[in-house]
Amino acid sequence: PYSRYDSIFTMNNTENAQYLDQLLLQAMRQDDEKALAFLFTNYYNKLYRAGIKWCADSVLTEEAIQLIFQDLWNYRHTLSDIDSFEAYLKASLKKRLSKELAKAQKYQNESLDEVQLSLASYEDILVAQEDNELQRRLIRQALDELSPRQKEIIQLKYFEELSYKEISDQTGLQVDSIYKILHEAIKRLKSILVAS
Repeated sequence: PYSRYDSIFTMNNTENAQYLDQLLLQAMRQDDEKALAFLFTNYYNKLYRAGIKWCADSVLTEEAIQLIFQDLWNYRHTLSDIDSFEAYLKASLKKRLSKELAKAQKYQNESLDEVQLSLASYEDILVAQEDNELQRRLIRQALDELSPRQKEIIQLKYFEELSYKEISDQTGLQVDSIYKILHEAIKRLKSILVAS
């Protein structure tokens, strides 16, 4: 006897994918976590390859993929109909990566110049006062007033001379977060040293 499931076998691949995506969306709207796990398992590699092509940053790509699946689950009840999860997820990933890259570029353009200027003056202080024990002590004290995370980033960037990418790999922080922490740390150091 003919059942409603027999029609699945007569559908082409595109129709099969759309039908499966509709079932998965329906399952997610009914809070079925297995549907999300299925989507993650099925699309992770495709999304990762696409993300690497778009931004060439594996850390940023992995974080973006995690976030789009997190959003997918968080907003599952308000999602409009999705014809193709693959297209939807790739578009979401591209949008998120573009946003993150633009943010990082903004910090790079705005903060990096400031960081470089601050770095020059910070290094000048260290070099110019190398023979002056009082100044060295003041700098050490100023460094001690930074948060542990700020001290870590200062140490990695200026003393170990790691790149932003290397710091990101070592700390698990996004590059734009490193810019922010560094900017705030240098601002704090300058204010402490000026007050001393």
